[in-house]
Amino acid sequence: AGSPSSCSDPVHTTIPLLHIFLSCSLQRCHLTGACCGDLTTVLRTNQSLTELELGANVGLGDSGVQQLCEGLKHSNCKLQRLDLWDCGLMDAGCMDLAAVLRTSQSLTELKLSHNKLGDAGVKLLCEGLKQNCKLQSLSLRWCNITNAGCGDLADVLRINQYLTKLMLGYNKDLGDSGVRLLCEGLKDPNCKLQMLELHGCHLSTACCEDLSAALTTSQTLTYLDLAANRVEDSGVWLLCEGLKHPNCKLQRLRLGRCDLTDAGCGDLSAVLRANQSLTELELSYNKLGDAVVQLLCEILKHPNCKLQRLGLAGCYLTDAASADLATVLRTSQSLTELDLSGNNPGDAGVQLLCEALKHPNCKLQRLGLRSCHLTDTDCGDLAAVLSTNQSLIELDLSGNNPGDAGVRLLCEALKHPNCKLQRLEAICKEQGTLCQGLSVSHKPNFLFSYYTNFISG
Repeated sequence: AGSPSSCSDPVHTTIPLLHIFLSCSLQRCHLTGACCGDLTTVLRTNQSLTELELGANVGLGDSGVQQLCEGLKHSNCKLQRLDLWDCGLMDAGCMDLAAVLRTSQSLTELKLSHNKLGDAGVKLLCEGLKQNCKLQSLSLRWCNITNAGCGDLADVLRINQYLTKLMLGYNKDLGDSGVRLLCEGLKDPNCKLQMLELHGCHLSTACCEDLSAALTTSQTLTYLDLAANRVEDSGVWLLCEGLKHPNCKLQRLRLGRCDLTDAGCGDLSAVLRANQSLTELELSYNKLGDAVVQLLCEILKHPNCKLQRLGLAGCYLTDAASADLATVLRTSQSLTELDLSGNNPGDAGVQLLCEALKHPNCKLQRLGLRSCHLTDTDCGDLAAVLSTNQSLIELDLSGNNPGDAGVRLLCEALKHPNCKLQRLEAICKEQGTLCQGLSVSHKPNFLFSYYTNFISG
């Protein structure tokens, strides 16, 4: 890496070559403001470059972004996606970015997460967002935003006709009062927001009444992430009042790590029966237990239930839950993704699931069994599934150690001509290599990887 006042030599010589690229990632390249002159030239001259990732270059700072913005404002610049996460930005850089937002006719996605923008920076950005701005997606995670910043963002939601995605996760001082302000914007008929992410914002039950009211009025909001907040059962009850409203358009609801119990899931079950739009429900890492899953499964079998993706990772499930889920897999015509990672189904539970997966009516495409204490016996059952199931395309088995015997059973199944699997999350690096070596000649386009987030959003 170069000194703080200069670009590292390999990067400095590479940047001029960007004139031929459509997209470019220079994350973690020790870039400083000294590199930005060359990048600005590229932005002014390369009309094909549509994506630029500069994340985790803390040396860029406000001065580097100021230079970049000169290129972004040029009429020749056609950049659509710009990623500046963790680039050492503060509120001063937001003034220059706001000027870009007012003038750029191409920029549609901006990622500013992990920068200390604060409310002052957000206020400056919002001035740009309110004036002839075409931005569709804005990420402001970990940006030290409080309820004051939410007031400015709410004003944007009332005016901006293009912004459809807003990510505000991990702004821990945002709080319930900030959500109340955002909801006032969401309820405005001019608001076009489709996705709101509030993961880990220190929210409580108190904000759920405002969110419920927004769900009954918004004609566009389809994705709401409240994971890692203390929503609790009483908050879910309030949300369900909105979810059951005929005007509610929500399709994806994430409530992982929200301190839910069987009471909250009872309310959600009623929603699944009544709501025809909800297709994803993320409940991972709540202490639900088998009895709650039994209740959910009764609804999942109902013909009115349209749920496609269900997250139950780390929900303290055993083989008893597997029996109920197996019944759903045989009957549901909509469920295509199920995450059971971090549970302990045991050999008996895995066998029950596999019998259902072999049923001709099963439509499941993605199954997560990460860190489920799988054995070689389980791998034998899963191998039988892979040679018969015509719908399963992704399987996550990472975090398990069934031994070489189990892995070999899986790999033999991968070579079966009937196997439709396209992606396997490796059991561990060494065994994944073994599995790849056994099957690569049979599936040259098969994807192996070692880490994943199922139902990633």
